[in-house]
Amino acid sequence: MRIDVLLEPDQTPAQLTELAELCERYGIGTLWLQNYVSWRDPFMSLVPAAQATKRVGLGVCVISPWEMHPVKLASALLTLQEYGGGRAALVIGGGGEWPTRLAFATPKRVRSVREAIELVRAGVAGGKPLTYQGEMYKVYGYNPKFGAADPPLVYAGANRPQMLRATVPAADGVMYSDMPRPRIRATVQSTLEALAAKGRSAEGYRISNIWAWHIKADREVALTEARRELLLRGLLERWYLETFLSSEDCDFIEKHKDAFYKAYRSRSGVIEGVPARIVDACLANLSFTGTPDDIEAHLGELLEFRDAGVNEICFRLHDDPAYAIRTIGERIVPALR
Repeated sequence: MRIDVLLEPDQTPAQLTELAELCERYGIGTLWLQNYVSWRDPFMSLVPAAQATKRVGLGVCVISPWEMHPVKLASALLTLQEYGGGRAALVIGGGGEWPTRLAFATPKRVRSVREAIELVRAGVAGGKPLTYQGEMYKVYGYNPKFGAADPPLVYAGANRPQMLRATVPAADGVMYSDMPRPRIRATVQSTLEALAAKGRSAEGYRISNIWAWHIKADREVALTEARRELLLRGLLERWYLETFLSSEDCDFIEKHKDAFYKAYRSRSGVIEGVPARIVDACLANLSFTGTPDDIEAHLGELLEFRDAGVNEICFRLHDDPAYAIRTIGERIVPALR
């Protein structure tokens, strides 16, 4: 199983470069960078890291086709590919905060994401001018003369069956987000069926799952961070929660989601009014939380993902990413080689 990391966009380009060098030193496959409204441009931020490293992949996760036209996405991706000598990657999906914060209309969401993936993937392949005539997006004679010898990777950001069916065959890989173990086999199976339906081989197809990493030297620090970020775990949607919580507990979370928002916004990690057993169940089923002493117990969970068909795990890091990268490189990467 390939090990990647996903960083918050709160690092400066200089800090990202240091972290990319650390990833390279510890055998991390790809350093992915989040794409948020109020932060630096992810493509530009990764350029110094691309120039300073040789092997580690550099990816942007996740961009929607409403915030950036697919042709512009293709050009930005090819530019990063050129800077890195062939190590760039991109996740295109229909979620993220941009449509909400900027009040974008998102008509025909599934079709838009599929067409964007098709257009970008064809546009970065090179070889001949691209004319693409989709329902949502069109381009006439797109013919970039730059990039690298091999095209960059384009992933579909997808979780649910409809999006998987539509976007998986158009991409080089798929990245799930916070997919819990009780759903992982069915989700991978849906992925493989989507490929087969379009006559695509599963050989070499990349199947990734973003998984929250809250391993710290101090257990209370780890728990505070994990509780603070719990709101982001599948956005606490019932579809995720019902795999390990009762219907009554799911109802309770829906009625008290403001408590999770407050813990996230205040960065306190204090989820007021929610029973500890519910919070603990969410942490246990939607993250790796604890100290390095707990890592061995978590290895079995990683093997469950791998045995289900996940060939890339993408650990989502928060505070002190350098410590996390070193810990992952020392404890996780060797164990899964």
